[in-house]
Amino acid sequence: MAQKFLENGYEICELEENPNVVVVNTCTVTNIADRKSRQVLRKVKEENPQSIIVAVGCYVQVAKETVENMKEIDLCLGNVEKKDIVKKVEEYMKKNQKENIEMQNKETTNEEKINEEQSNNNQTTNEEKNTEQQETEPDYNVVLGNYIDVNETVYATTNVNIRAFDNASCDKKGLLQSDKSITRTGIGNNGWSRVIFNGEVTYVASNYLTTEKPPEKIPVKVPIKNRNIDPLKPMVALTFDDGPNGTATPKILDILEKYNVVATFFDLGTCMENYPNITKREEQIGCEVGSHTYSHQNLNKLSGEEIQDDISNASRIYEKTLGHTLYLVRPPYGNANVTVRRTLKYPLIGWDVDSLDWKTRDKKKILEEVNKISNFDGRIILMHSIYNSTAEAVEELVPQLLSKGYQLVTVSEMAKYKEKTLQTSTVYYNFR
Repeated sequence: MAQKFLENGYEICELEENPNVVVVNTCTVTNIADRKSRQVLRKVKEENPQSIIVAVGCYVQVAKETVENMKEIDLCLGNVEKKDIVKKVEEYMKKNQKENIEMQNKETTNEEKINEEQSNNNQTTNEEKNTEQQETEPDYNVVLGNYIDVNETVYATTNVNIRAFDNASCDKKGLLQSDKSITRTGIGNNGWSRVIFNGEVTYVASNYLTTEKPPEKIPVKVPIKNRNIDPLKPMVALTFDDGPNGTATPKILDILEKYNVVATFFDLGTCMENYPNITKREEQIGCEVGSHTYSHQNLNKLSGEEIQDDISNASRIYEKTLGHTLYLVRPPYGNANVTVRRTLKYPLIGWDVDSLDWKTRDKKKILEEVNKISNFDGRIILMHSIYNSTAEAVEELVPQLLSKGYQLVTVSEMAKYKEKTLQTSTVYYNFR
């Protein structure tokens, strides 16, 4: 892929093999079928009418029929590798070329007939063309899918919006919170479920619902160091994943120590084994250390037994390194389905501010991304302790936050002072 860029938050890139081919990664789009996304795609078409827009990624997998019916999308592929994209595009172009040739032949053969019809119906034809050219906004306030009737209790796997109709562009009717139940009365062929909310027929995206009951939640007593924190003043938690690293992590620790502030490090078991003294130093200067599992696998793709094996290895290394039991976990990629939450008997820490340091690896861009947020109070910022560019960004970010009156605290400290009790098998994105 070449010329990768972001427009309105959507990842779009052109194929090196053919710059007219524009690939949209739907994994970075909240909903490719919503009005804002459609506007982005139309702009691409306006700038290059010859462009072929190809949709790939996870949303296509979930709602392929919806995406295929979008007139802004020429080709819908789902989760595919680059070589497969090139192959499919070539097949698409050959098919179009063949159809165009057949159409031209047909037009030539029937030219006299067409001319006669055009002379008789010229006005009608022009009116029809004008009507087609006037692009109208689709009606989002209708039910789009076909539904199989059911009557069952389902549970939200995360906080999810409840909609008036089965698309993400219509009005919100409410919020179904993670692990809360709702009655499902229909399963659609377009990735949506029909549910009853406050006595009304409403809709929720099916991939956020499960028939499995949520795991039991038990309050966890976490160790809190005696630091001078004012619960009435704003506070923010810096968190760092994927370390420790032999170069970047010590730089970050030097900065935290310089300003007498703390953070939470979610370290990998494999890295703890390689750099135990760095992990020890994290805790020695007052920071909190949690686990990012042993080997950074996508837990959503593992069985309960495989998840347990991984976290057992991570816990063993953690206790060997720090001398006390593990009490806080951040699942890789933030993925925590029902099986993950049922297996991991720890508070699971997510984030609500992503610095994108893993993507940009540029100090200026990291700071720009973080500073898109105006109010950090109660928020959890995601960073990674393995990049020198992150260390450079932290050098500016820490004094910046302090100058704005924020207290830099650990995740557990913020939970305590925001009066939130940490529980097992529960995902926390912030404490606002």
